[in-house]
Amino acid sequence: MGRLFPGRLNLRRIVTFISLLLASMLSSHCGVAYTVYKSESKLDRLAVPMTKTQILDEIGRPDRVLRDDGRMLVWEYSLTARHQWLYELGLCPISVWIGGCVIYPFTNVAMERQREYPQHVVLVNEELCAWGPPIAILQRRRSCEVAGVPHGRPGALPGRPEPVVTGLGPIGRETIDRYRTMAVMLFEDAPGAQGSGARVAGIMTTLLLDLDMQMVERAKLDEVLKEQVIQLTHADDANVLKVGKLVGAQAIIVGGVQQWEQQVEARSNSVALSMRMIDVETGQLLFNGEGHLTDPTTDDPESSARIIVHRILARFGSQTGLLGSGRIGVNWELQETAGARYYLVRELRSGLPAERAGLHVGDQVVGCNGSALAGVKSEREAKRLCQVEAGQALKLDIRRIGSPLELGIVAELRPGL
Repeated sequence: MGRLFPGRLNLRRIVTFISLLLASMLSSHCGVAYTVYKSESKLDRLAVPMTKTQILDEIGRPDRVLRDDGRMLVWEYSLTARHQWLYELGLCPISVWIGGCVIYPFTNVAMERQREYPQHVVLVNEELCAWGPPIAILQRRRSCEVAGVPHGRPGALPGRPEPVVTGLGPIGRETIDRYRTMAVMLFEDAPGAQGSGARVAGIMTTLLLDLDMQMVERAKLDEVLKEQVIQLTHADDANVLKVGKLVGAQAIIVGGVQQWEQQVEARSNSVALSMRMIDVETGQLLFNGEGHLTDPTTDDPESSARIIVHRILARFGSQTGLLGSGRIGVNWELQETAGARYYLVRELRSGLPAERAGLHVGDQVVGCNGSALAGVKSEREAKRLCQVEAGQALKLDIRRIGSPLELGIVAELRPGL
């Protein structure tokens, strides 16, 4: 029997070695599986024509929404290169010794290799137009936009009418800072269009977030409504104000959809909606907006609702100083490097002032009208420094590939004003 012990020891060593090998492979395969799942090859499933719903079914939700103006959507997906999984597989022997899945993706940091790259998907009127790396599809993205711009009416689709909107109220630049947090109640549904109120409330919340307003999450609102035994819709103003106080909002938004009609065969739709913004403490009406649109170019009422809400909030933003009356046609993002903030230019709208003046995607805007952005404390403060009124010039201080540059851009009137 004593002779068998060395054999048993050897068998244990073999089993231990195989176990370690399997653990190594499984550990590293977390990275392999991740890169396969996130591979840019998933974009191969896209094809024209394809709707927004079909895109979401094929490649999932985007990591970021770079633009949503009621007509054009630009989504960003962070994806790995097609053959990234081979790189991860090659690191199997290394990753198991430095922790594998536990501290994954340490191997990418250690090797100073970037794992994911941005890929953009562009939709016009919720239909696929272009997709690919930002630089590679820049011209196609411009074509998507230009294809829908008639002469004399920037930003609109060919033959597509502008909504008729109004927006009035006592809230202004001097008082907007009192209302840092807002809550949007579910809007009342249009007759025969169940769920239309929820859709408009979601659009309203998203666009208010774009204005740098702090919004109460729907889950928190639902929880309070349930505890207070208050219906999601048809609540009177007293209950609405009570809910606003309980969720910590200074203002609450209520409204309704009066019309939500879709004519599929005629490819047209009609939408009408209204909203009210109310001071939670005093019950004062702060802002009242409404609009309607009959669009003979599409049978998608949600697209029309988004345009109406966009135009109403453009008036609200201009009145409160959250937006200037002018636009230059740039989508930029506030970023910070070494403690200094700046705007990174993510996208330029074709044919609008910023592009015509020579601004480039990737430029870093470090100052507006002589005021540096380095020390701004918030997105709202940065926006105010870079606001511009229609017909006025916005002077930008730019870093382009490390070199300083100045540009003067004359703004045009923002749609809806």
